[in-house]
Amino acid sequence: MERKHFEVRSAYNAKLFQCSRPWAAISITTEGDFPVLSENNRQGLLQLAFADTADSDRPDAFTTVLATELLDFVAAVWDRVDVLLIHCEAGLSRSPGVAAALSRIYYGDDGPWFEYDFPNTLVYQQLVDGNRQRASEA
Repeated sequence: MERKHFEVRSAYNAKLFQCSRPWAAISITTEGDFPVLSENNRQGLLQLAFADTADSDRPDAFTTVLATELLDFVAAVWDRVDVLLIHCEAGLSRSPGVAAALSRIYYGDDGPWFEYDFPNTLVYQQLVDGNRQRASEA
């Protein structure tokens, strides 16, 4: 199976992203101030606002509800895209956490994300656990 390309970027670099192949975007910010992304060849856009924290007790942390929304979005666009643009403000924690979890879910490994970045462990674990929960209910 050919792997999808996960393009992990900062919010600034996400604004510059262009793709000639079908793609979708997961846009993550803290306050909801989302950058304007290209619409050329874009098949979907999910915008989520949550803090870059691994403390699940914080009211602005990533939640199981957000994990479900993200997993639903990816499942809906997966067969229609070649590229997933995943960005957060700096492109170093939340977006690599999403990319690592999606690599684990769809390909059985974390990909290179823990080698080069510092994936948000709460984001990663909520997505992996959420997917495991779905599989057990199916």
